[in-house]
Amino acid sequence: MIDKDILKLMACIRCKGELADHGDHLECSICKIGYPIEDDIPRMIEERIFDLNG
Repeated sequence: MIDKDILKLMACIRCKGELADHGDHLECSICKIGYPIEDDIPRMIEERIFDLNG
C-alpha cells in the first residue's frame, strides 16, 4: 500500500489524473491504465503500464 499523503501527490504520467491504490497496482480511472507495484514501489514507466480494459 502506498501512503495516502504520498498518493495524493502522485499523478498519471499520461493524463496527470488522480491515481487509486488497488494493492498490487495503481490505477488511473481516466486513462483506464494500471501501474504495477513491486516491492512497495510503483513502476511508473511507459514500458510497465498495462491496460485495465483487456
